[in-house]
This record gives sequence, structure tokens and C-alpha cells, in this order.
Amino acid sequence: MTTANPKGDDTLRISDYRPLITYAGDKELFENLKLVLSQSLSQEPIEWRRQYGRPMKMVTLSTDFVPFNKDTVAEQIGTRNLVGRPIMHTFWTQCLDMEVYKSLLRDEIDKWMNEMNKHNIIDWVIIVVETYDLRKHNKLLPRTTVFDKIKSDFAEKKADRCLSVINPPKSEVRCGSSAWRALITNVRLLILSAFDRLFLKYEDNIRNYREQRNDPSWSFCKYFLYQEELAFALEMLGIHDEALVQYDELDAMFTQFILNSQVGNIPQWLTEFQVVLEWWSAVLFMENISRKQREAIKIRKLSLLEFRCYLFSRQASLLMAASKPWIVAERALIFLHQAVSDLKTLEIECPQGSVACWVLQCCAQILVICQSVKKPEHLEECSHHTAPLLYYSLKKLYELGDLCGLLPGNVQTTEQLHTVQVLCGGMQSGHDLTTATESVATLKTALSSSETFSKHYLDIAELAISTYKHNKLMRCAHSLVGLELAKFYTLSGDTTKRTMFLVKALKLFEQDNWKLLIVQTNLELVKCFKKIGNVDQFVKTCLQLASAPECNLQIRQDHFDQMLRMIQDSSIECIYPMDDVIVLDQIDVKCNNEESNYPSTVSLKFKSNLPKTVVCPKIAISVVIGSALKKMKNKLNLVKNTYSYDMNKGNILPMTYNHNYQQDGHFASTGITCLNQKSYLRRQDSQRRKPSMNYNKNEFHDIISANNVEIQPGMNTIDLTLNNSKNIESGIYFLDKLSVILQHRLELLTSLPCGLMFALKNVNSTAQLILPNNKCLFAGIEEMSTLSLQFGTKSKKIVKRIRLHSTPGLTFCLEDKTEFCSEMYVKSPFSMNSSHSVSLPIKLFAQLPPLKDHPRIVHHKLWVKCETSSDEEEMICVSIDFNLPLTVTHRLHTCHYRKFVGINIACHTDWSLALMIPEIICVSPTNSVVELISLNPTCDPLTFLKNGETIGYLWEINLSTTDIKSLETSTELLKLNFQTKYSSAEQPNCTQDLNFEFTINNYKTLLLIESGVEMAGKSGEFCRMNTVCTYTANFKRSEHSDYPNIPSNEISFKYEIVADKTMWAVCGRGSDVITFLPNSITQSVSVEVMPLMSGYLPIPTLNVFRYFPSNSRQNIESKMEQFSTGQVYDASKGVQTHVLPRITADTS
Repeated sequence: MTTANPKGDDTLRISDYRPLITYAGDKELFENLKLVLSQSLSQEPIEWRRQYGRPMKMVTLSTDFVPFNKDTVAEQIGTRNLVGRPIMHTFWTQCLDMEVYKSLLRDEIDKWMNEMNKHNIIDWVIIVVETYDLRKHNKLLPRTTVFDKIKSDFAEKKADRCLSVINPPKSEVRCGSSAWRALITNVRLLILSAFDRLFLKYEDNIRNYREQRNDPSWSFCKYFLYQEELAFALEMLGIHDEALVQYDELDAMFTQFILNSQVGNIPQWLTEFQVVLEWWSAVLFMENISRKQREAIKIRKLSLLEFRCYLFSRQASLLMAASKPWIVAERALIFLHQAVSDLKTLEIECPQGSVACWVLQCCAQILVICQSVKKPEHLEECSHHTAPLLYYSLKKLYELGDLCGLLPGNVQTTEQLHTVQVLCGGMQSGHDLTTATESVATLKTALSSSETFSKHYLDIAELAISTYKHNKLMRCAHSLVGLELAKFYTLSGDTTKRTMFLVKALKLFEQDNWKLLIVQTNLELVKCFKKIGNVDQFVKTCLQLASAPECNLQIRQDHFDQMLRMIQDSSIECIYPMDDVIVLDQIDVKCNNEESNYPSTVSLKFKSNLPKTVVCPKIAISVVIGSALKKMKNKLNLVKNTYSYDMNKGNILPMTYNHNYQQDGHFASTGITCLNQKSYLRRQDSQRRKPSMNYNKNEFHDIISANNVEIQPGMNTIDLTLNNSKNIESGIYFLDKLSVILQHRLELLTSLPCGLMFALKNVNSTAQLILPNNKCLFAGIEEMSTLSLQFGTKSKKIVKRIRLHSTPGLTFCLEDKTEFCSEMYVKSPFSMNSSHSVSLPIKLFAQLPPLKDHPRIVHHKLWVKCETSSDEEEMICVSIDFNLPLTVTHRLHTCHYRKFVGINIACHTDWSLALMIPEIICVSPTNSVVELISLNPTCDPLTFLKNGETIGYLWEINLSTTDIKSLETSTELLKLNFQTKYSSAEQPNCTQDLNFEFTINNYKTLLLIESGVEMAGKSGEFCRMNTVCTYTANFKRSEHSDYPNIPSNEISFKYEIVADKTMWAVCGRGSDVITFLPNSITQSVSVEVMPLMSGYLPIPTLNVFRYFPSNSRQNIESKMEQFSTGQVYDASKGVQTHVLPRITADTS
């Protein structure tokens, strides 16, 4: 860019430049329209659709207009500048007279067009301004105007290059006419198309020059300025992201050249960057661009660090212009590391400390840039990336302090003072830039003395650690900055602060399980604890170092000996968590329940990480009972004799090797893969946080222990036994904590896994019935079983006698007795403890309950009470369930006016039952009114039934011999009692009574129905399919011919014809109400029906209901109710009629 800066100083601002448009023709006319035209073009953005599928951009065009000068145009076309050169040329005229056009204007436009053609300029436009006074202009417009003539003479094939506007506005307020808006839109489009062509041509030139990079004379600096010009033009249009892409491409290309120089020849232009570093001032131009630096790039006199600073400054300025300041902070650390790496790759000779000074200056200026952000959300995003930047600057400052002798406790030498002077001399920026000047002044002040250096170092450390904490990065705050501060306070002699930062870092390392970092931090902490006299922490840290496999064996033994000496010299009792000192591998709890229910042994298998063999005075395990029992109640359903717990079970992830090879077969990389992602994505695996435990010695009850146990390095197996104390209560115990006393006043504690338990059983006495072959018990039959008594484990007592009593309905007797009773005493002079049990053979007999509507199971209970010498009684309840051996059901059968009673008996026993001849007795009314006639065979006195078999009996109710007086007084209710005897087929002499009482209501026949289907109008003929037939139903109610003095009441009933719709179609009325008047006996109903198929079809049936008509006087609504079983007898139920096929016409 060679165009002079508008401000005329050493820096330039791309924001001060705008796209240039020349104007020619009527200059006075354009000057009047220049302001409103410029304001209209920049009033709103326009969509820029670029070629080759590039993304669409919204561009706001703010343009500058300059007079057309043919000499300047020729000079600008010969340069490669994109900024400062005219992008489009315009010609303005307001000539409306055709004669003036032919005599003067056409020649002037022709000369202007010749200049365009001479320089191959295609981005031009001719604008004709037509001004009319519409109030005075009454003449008709000519057929051919000056605008048409200009278009035909100069833009015959480019009509869009010739524009016109009628009555243009003179101010921005009145620029809303449609002609003016059309002109502005066309001009915008022409400007964008001009930029599009210019950029495409320019990019082709850049691409052609980049392809020549293997040419020895090719220069990256020249290419850099060439492509940067494109970035300038994009920035000028406000497309900052596209401009940033250009600089990113240049950054990547420059880095790739440096990397390629390691494996090939170094290009000539790159060797010019390998000069000795003389200046290490870092200047970041955020708003302005240094002309001197661009000139130095052009003549290849810029150092590597200066070039990197310039490139990062341009990237940062574009990001700030795009309102993305957090990306500046994100890229800053990458930029610093890349620059330092480039110095090492190119082997550039740098004075000691110069790179650190340059890094510190850059960090200071970048932090100032981030702090200048106004929006809170952007400032919050920046803080996420400034924390690592502060930590990096802290390390570089420590490096400078070590080099210059400024660290606490050091005295500067003459050589170190000379180094400070050299470094301060190389930081002279020579630029009038406030940010760079402040960063240099701050660094020089820090290097001036040890006190100012320490103050500056602590300020940066405090800012870094607070920034990490603000971003909730506690690990980085304590493990990175905290360790740096601990190192600094080591030199200053402040042991307390050093210890504080080391302890915080150690907690983080332990949470994340970084073994090596834990060892390194403990080696520093043990010195601190010894210096400040903290015996407890010193012993604990020495114990951790002695048991760390990552540490050297000699170091482990030394710290173990120091720990033992410290314990002997001090009087403090040390209790520590076991952690990694002793690692449990397996725990086995083996119980012996034969005599005492105590666990015989508790076997421990563990690994000792101590460097030497130790004889432990005592190893003990405490147990818990009580509140822990409720927490573990779901795991106490079954107490086993042996419990085992493997500590390593489930801790190993299913990992496999993953090897990658190149196409030529060479090994590329290797790794490991977890087959089950859910295994390592669990929170407890990723966190590795150890649970906090409260090791309270007062709560330790060592009822399981072993004394004088020798523990060797590596795997050990020991057995602990239970102390058989009389004070131990019976119950279920959980193993709680493990205690290992390594030496007097040194004890290790750890909590054992949940679920390890043993039982000291203190059970109550129990009783149960033992049945042969686990068969079922049946009521009403004598059953033989065994009553087994298992005494409890409270204390040894002598049982005087045992009392047995049962619920009503259950009787029993012992095997040697024959009388059944519900209460009995059994003498029992024997010891009552957990090793004794008693078996009593006993016979049970449960009375058969009433069988009607009774469940199949009869529940009884038997109580057993043990009376002891100490007047203590223990009650045991045994629940006994009896099944019914038989079930009895009854049913009423009807045949016209005759009634029959049927009884069915079903057998449910596992063996056969013998039934005797039954009888049935009428309880109410008496036998003088109702007579029951048996229809059962009497040939066999016994009937045998097997399981699942059913037998039926039948009696007829005969009312014909009943006298009239009894009939008048009797109700239609019969209460009957079925009686028989039964026994087991194996014991036919032991019979039992079986009674079954039941009642029969409304058993007399009130209505007799006879129905049939006949051919309509043709009696005696068969019905035919699809032919109307007559369905006739005759109703007859019961009459007492033998007793004419008994009157008949008026009754009504409703009938419904029920027919299969696939067989019959009811054509007439399907339901109706029929009323029997007093003393009337028969009624008849005829309904038309049609058979839908041929064959033997079941005739339709009838549903009959008792009907009670409504009575408006008594406010009674009509209702229907069902007849009782046996009150209606349908004599035609199940009758079929023969239906012939329909008659077809004879076609012959």
C-alpha cells in the first residue's frame, strides 16, 4: 500500500480508507449530489453474492469520490494496490437537448470512453440526470431522448452501464423516490461486481505467485505483502472474518516453511531471519499499522520476533473489530509458544533472557488488550484464557529472576548486573505506543532490584491464582501456580506459606491419584514438617513415602527409619488411615455353628508396601451391632457359614490393545481401548475421590484380634480369632474397622467393606409339624404327623412339662393314646438349649365345617408352652391348614310340573374315599307336606371315589299326595338336609358323618311354553328358505285341577324372541307383554319369521320375565324381574325344524 495516509503520520488505519469512485462530466452537477449520494449508498447493507460458491456477505458501502484524472488512473493500474485505487468510474450529465448532445456532449463522453478502453477498464457507468418542472412542463416528451441516444451510442450491449434518474433529491431527507432508490441499488450492485472481478483477478495473481515458491528467487516477504493487500481490501469493506482468513493462511504457510527447513534445504529468504537477535522489544499495533514495519518486511530487514508480533497484531486487530476479543486471548499462548519454537527450530542466536523479556512484554500488552473489553460477557470469556497466559508469564519471570540473581536469598554479581543492563537495552522499543511503553517500563522496574522483582512476581502469581479460581479451575490454581509459589517461598525462607501451598497441591494430586506427583510433593513436605516441628504430619508423610512403590527403595528405607526414630523420641500417639501402607486383597469370615455359633477364624490377605519386615504387637478387627443392623437389613435374609470379599474384584477395566499401521505396513501408533464405555464413564472412576473417614479410637471394639504378627514386604496372610467373651451379646455382627499397630503409639486404621458379617445366633424356640412325604392335611379325617420342637439359644434351663392346646374344632392325641382332646400336658425332664430338640408323634383331627359356600382350606392353630423351673414360660404357635376332602353341590331339575333334586359329591383326597348310601331329609316344611322319592340304586352299600372323581344322587319332589290344607299354608321354600357317612378306603370302619343343608326357593312350575314353526297358511308343509313362516308359542300356566277351590290370580309377563340372526329373521313383533286374567290358563302368540338357510335349524327361543305394570295413582312405575329356576319350563327348548331349500325356476 503506497497511498498516502490521510493523517500523514508513520502509521495507517485501514478504517480511514473507503472504496474510491471517480467522477467526470458535469462536475457542478455531481458536487450538488455528492453528499446525498454518499449518504444513500451507506444507508443500509447489501447482500454480496460472490462467485464459486463462496458464502454470502452483508456489506455496507461507504465510498469516497475523486475527480477523474487520466494520469493518476494509469499510475494506479500499474500498481498492485487494492486500497486507494478507484474501483469504478462514473460520468455525470444533465443534458436534455439533443443538439447540445450532438455538438458537445458526445465528443466529451467519447474521449472519456477512450480512456476507459485504453486501460481496459470495464467498471464504468454513465448517469444521466433528467430534471423536469412537472408544474410547467406541458409538452409531450420527444420520441428519442438524450438518454436513449447515449445508450445506443456507448452502451448498446451494456445497458446496465447507462443509468438515468429523474429529479434527484437535494438532501437525504427527500431521497425516498423510486427512481433514486433504483439508481442507488444499481450503483451498489455495480460496485460489488467490480470488487468481485478485481478480487478474482487478484487472487489468481496471488495463486500464480505462490506456485513459484520453489524458485530460488521467490520471497515470502513479497508474497506476504501481496496477500496482505487483499486482506486490507476485505477489511476496508468490513468483512473482517474473510480478512482474518488471509492472515491465518499466511501464518500457517510461514510456520510450515520453518518446519520444512528441518528436513530440507533452507530457502534463501528464510536465512535472512536467522540473524542474531539484537532487539527483543514486543510491540503490538492493535489499531494502527506501522509503515516502518511494512517497509522492513519489504526490504527483508525485520527480525523473526518482530515479524511474529506484526502478524499477531493484525490478527488480533481483526478479531477485536469483529467483536471477538476472547479469541485474541485464546490465540495468545499459541502465538508465544510458536514464536519460541521457531527460534529454536531456526537456531537463531538469542542472548540469555531475551526471549523471556519478549514473552513478558507480549503477555503484558495482551492482558491490557483483554482488560480494555467493555462487555461483561466478553470479559468473562477472556478470563478463561488469560489465566494460562499469566501462569506462562510467571514461569518466564522466575526464569529471568534466576538468571539475573533477583530471586530471594541471592546476591547479584557483576556479571548478573551486566545481564540486566543488556536486557534493558534490548527492550528499547523506539515506538510511540503507550501499551508497549508501559510494559517495558514495568519489566525494567521489576529487574531493577530484588524487592521490586519479588513484589512483581507475587502480584502476577496472585492475579493468576485468582483468575484460575474465578474460572473454577482449582486444580490449576493450586497444582500449577501453587507449586510455583511454594518454590518461590522456599528461596525466601517462609516455610509456613511453602507448606500451605504444598498441602493444597497434595490434596489435588491425591484426589486425582497422581502417584508420582504425590511422591514428589511429599518429599518437599517432609522437609517442611521437620523444620517447623510438626511431628504428627512428619510421621504421616514419612509413612506415605516409605510405602510408595514409585519411590526409590533407599529413600523409602531412610524415611521409614526417620519415622521410627521420631516416634521413639516423641510422646505423641499417632493414628493414621491405612491407605496404601497395607492394601487389603481378600477377607474370609469362616463360622462354626455347631456349638457356639462363633466365627472360628477371620482370614486376611493383604499386601504390605513397607520397605522392611515389621512385627506388629497387635492386629484387631472391631465389629458393629445395633444401628448398622437396620442399614443392612436387606442383606440379612440368609446368614451363611462363610463370607468372602475380594477387594480387587471389578476394579480392572476390560482393556485391549489398539495398534495402527501405515499403508506400507510400518507401525504408526498404539493405544488401549475399553470395550465397555460405561465402565470408565462412571463418576466414581473418573473422580477417584477417597471417602472421608472419622477414625475414632473410642468406638473401636477389638473382639477379633491376633498378637505379635510378623508382616513382611509383599503379600501376607494371617488368621484372626474371636475373643470368646461372656459379655458378647448374641446377634448379627458386621466387621467395621481394621487396626494394625505397627509400633507402640503408631496405629493404622481402615474401614472394611460393607456386608461382611457373622451371626451369634440367639434364636427363639420353634415348633413345626413334619408330615410324611410332605402330604397335605384334610379336615374330617384322622391325620398322623410329628410335632418337632427346636429349643432356643438364650440360656440353659430345665423344662418341667409342655402344654399343648388348640383352637376350637381341632383335637389331637399322642400316638400311644386314643382319646382326642383340645388340651394336653406332656412331661419333659430334659435340658432345653440350642443343641436339643424334641419330636412328638401326634394325631390330628379337624372337624368338617359346613360345606355350603365354604373355602377349600380350614385354618387352625396349635400352641406349645414350655414351663421351666424358673417360672418362665415360652409360647410357640404353629399354624395348621386343613384341606376339605369333599365338596358337595346341589341343583334343582324340572320336567313339566315334576321337580327333581340332584346332589354331586367331588373327592379331593390323595387316596380313595368310601361313601355309604345317602339319604335326604326335608327339614322345612315337614315330611307330611313334601315327599322325596329316591331314584338312586341300592345294590352297593359302599361307593368308592378317587381324587378328581364326582358322584351324583337324584330325588324327586312329589306333591301329589299332599293334602289341600297343607298346600294352602306352605310357602314355596324347601329346607333339605343331605346326610351320609364316609371313611378312608384303607380304614372303612372309621366312618365320619357328612351333612349338607341347603334350601330351594320358588321351585313350582308357574308357566309352561310350547313353540314351533310352520309354513304360513299351509299347515303340515315344511318351511322353505327365504319364505315367511309362522312362529307359534303357546303359554300355559299351572292349574290345580285337583283343588278347584284354589283361585288363580291375574299375572302378566313379557316375552322376547331370541333367534340366531344368521338362521332366522324375525319379521313380526319380537317382544310383547301377555296378561293371564283370573282363572285363564292358556295364551298363544304368533310371529312371522323367515329362515335364512336350509337344513335342520333350531327354532327360536323365548326369554320370559315377570312383568309388573305401572300404576299412575299409586305412582308405581312398570318393572320386570327374572323368574326363579324351575318356575318356567320351555318344552320346545332344543327342538329343530326341517327347512327346505328355496324353489328355483325350471329353465328347461
